[in-house]
Amino acid sequence: MFKNLISQLDELSQTTQVSVPVEADAEGYYDRECPDEKCYFQFKIHGDDWKEIVRDEEVFCPSCRHTAPATDWFTRKQIEEAKAYALDQIKAGLNKAMRADAAASKRRQSRNSFLSLTLDVRGFPHAALLPVKAAEPMRLRTTCETCECRYSYIGAAFFCPSCGKNSASHTFRQTLTTVRTAATLGETLRATLGPDEANTMTHALLEKGVQDTVMCFQRLCEQLYETAGGPKARRNAFQNLEAGSELWMKAKGFDYAQLVEPGQLEKLALYFQQRHLLAHQQGIVDADYIQRSGDTNYAIGQRLVIKSDAVLEFAGLVELLGQSIIRKLK
Repeated sequence: MFKNLISQLDELSQTTQVSVPVEADAEGYYDRECPDEKCYFQFKIHGDDWKEIVRDEEVFCPSCRHTAPATDWFTRKQIEEAKAYALDQIKAGLNKAMRADAAASKRRQSRNSFLSLTLDVRGFPHAALLPVKAAEPMRLRTTCETCECRYSYIGAAFFCPSCGKNSASHTFRQTLTTVRTAATLGETLRATLGPDEANTMTHALLEKGVQDTVMCFQRLCEQLYETAGGPKARRNAFQNLEAGSELWMKAKGFDYAQLVEPGQLEKLALYFQQRHLLAHQQGIVDADYIQRSGDTNYAIGQRLVIKSDAVLEFAGLVELLGQSIIRKLK
């Protein structure tokens, strides 16, 4: 009477793995997650590139650069849904076997028998085995300049998941986007926090935006300069506008004056000096700042006041200069 069920149980006892289909999103990207519990950064990789470019033995987290084999990058949600899928598959197999046994028992019964014994199966409805559904497409997408792997993410990503390389131009653009976003949060903060907390946080974000703008430009120039094969530069040379311009002139025959307008270069020099003051003098104006920047709006001993419009202008000018250097090198 239980021939099919016994056969199914025997088959299950020999089963070591269950294949679980995983969907790609509407744009063809698979969900992935850093397996490092300190990170758990979620991102996506295009399905074709996951199969053809990404190596089985090593995948890199775009956020923290943790490395692990390709089999370790399923998301926690995918793992939970895969467990449920596997359990449903087992239930479906048992259900099918028991129903087959029940049907066979009914066929074997004689209508003229004084006593009949049949098997009736209730419960365990047929399970609909659906692939693990993909999350919605992520807003930010990029293609690695080195291996051409396509990936997407939310927030900030610094490394290619396929080759692990850090893209100078990608990080440059990404940082400036973050700076611009932070520079426009003042009204939102004032609407959600008390006036003191909102003003303190707004000022901190704006001053950080000035410093981050210089740092991402420095990082861009250092990587481009190294790739271009220029002579060894001193540490942090590209934090100084004049020093960086001289390095490019010696290495590649162009300086910043050839890439931006004179008025733009004057503004850049002012903002670079303000960054120096924020980083080394806590924003307190000294004689060196006034002499080097030509800024007569402050007296010695005063503190810089950074406005949102200034941060946005600085980010725009640095982006202009950085992209001009990239085009010049190409």
